[in-house]
Amino acid sequence: MSNRQETAPDLARRRFIATSAAMAVSGGSLLSNAGRAQAQAGTEALYAAAKKEGRLVWWCGFLDRPTMQMVVEAFVQTYPGVEVDALWQTGEVVYARIQQDIKAQVEEVDVFVTSNAGHWPALKKQNALAEFRTSNAASLDAVFRNVDADQAFRAAGVEVVIINYRSDKVKQPPAKWTDFLSPEWNDKLTFGSPAFSGDVVNWTIAMLDKYGDSYFTQLAKTNPKAGRSILGTGIDIVSGERLSGHGQDANTFSLEAAGNPIDVRFPDDGAVLALGYTGIMRTSKHPNAARLFMEFTESKVYSQVMAHAYRFPLRTDVPSFNGVALKSIKTYQSSIERLSAGTAEAVLKWRGAMGI
Repeated sequence: MSNRQETAPDLARRRFIATSAAMAVSGGSLLSNAGRAQAQAGTEALYAAAKKEGRLVWWCGFLDRPTMQMVVEAFVQTYPGVEVDALWQTGEVVYARIQQDIKAQVEEVDVFVTSNAGHWPALKKQNALAEFRTSNAASLDAVFRNVDADQAFRAAGVEVVIINYRSDKVKQPPAKWTDFLSPEWNDKLTFGSPAFSGDVVNWTIAMLDKYGDSYFTQLAKTNPKAGRSILGTGIDIVSGERLSGHGQDANTFSLEAAGNPIDVRFPDDGAVLALGYTGIMRTSKHPNAARLFMEFTESKVYSQVMAHAYRFPLRTDVPSFNGVALKSIKTYQSSIERLSAGTAEAVLKWRGAMGI
């Protein structure tokens, strides 16, 4: 949050950070017996069928590695007897491997997740996804419900693109995305690239749609650092190389929890939502385990894992890490169709403006 008198949500976040650190030290589990029972409720028959299959293969191109591992551990605690072979890679690499498997008619993955919305309409056209209607959609926040009318894919979470800044050197952080255009931020800003980051694709298209092409030509005049991953902006700010930029909410909160002088400002003109999406391959060798995993992503336990990892939970009955509901924050979200059609153009316009 920006510098000001600490509010109740700020204090809630500080307490959460302290609790998270204590759990990391103690090796505490997020999953209580009650939580396990709640997650299993209504999935008994599917669980029994999944145990006969014994495992599933999950390719993860959305969450970071530590969060992916937390999800795996929570799932196998909830459903003993069903193992998860998890592989973390970037979303673009996961998608490329999926396409290679489809072309070669290889069946090696059951469930996968990526952060690029443009992947999913293409996969639907290829008839590569198995349709499956989960049972807990009514418990989800509205932004995560019914992302695909045919139930071929669903939301796996959200990364929120925010303004991050060096908290010990910046007394008045930018309040809006347009504040970056002020000469006072010359040589002080850092950004990722839409050519490498799904989150930055979402942000770039949002800026184009809100402010037009001139936004990036004006931004270039401030001589920002144009990197690759959006996670790199946090590194730049913590090191002192730059003082502000766009960032990913969970990554920034994680850096802050580690004691670094960095903080988050939710912009007044809308933080940008970058959803991750997940689906089941039609050729899955472990279809029941895959469906059980889909049910798990809409469980209370999964949302608790998201909150523990400084991410907004999918469910409305799980409090967020900072005590603030996602719906209470001003946000901007592009449609899947806009992201699918506009990614290539966004990359070209970004590179053109930045001269790269």
